[in-house]
Amino acid sequence: MRPTREEEEKEVNIAGQFPEIERLLETEDFDKINKSFAVAYESLEKVARGSGGLGKSRDARKAMKAIERVMDLFRELLKYKYQLMENEVTTPERKK
Repeated sequence: MRPTREEEEKEVNIAGQFPEIERLLETEDFDKINKSFAVAYESLEKVARGSGGLGKSRDARKAMKAIERVMDLFRELLKYKYQLMENEVTTPERKK
């Protein structure tokens, strides 16, 4: 079943909502984000090891897990990018 025009437009709009992530994936310049994540992660580790009340340790561990998931997502997106690039190279263009 073909998507409706509205569904196609929605997909286009969604793709354009993350220009910073697209730029990161295109340039593969993750230095700035890696540094900020490293600093944040180290701070969260200190809080998680501490005996802070009101669930601070638990919240810090959750935030650390979120950072790990974001980094995993970037790795996965790069993997798909490389697969697409490889497919473009190995698949000859189709004639219309």
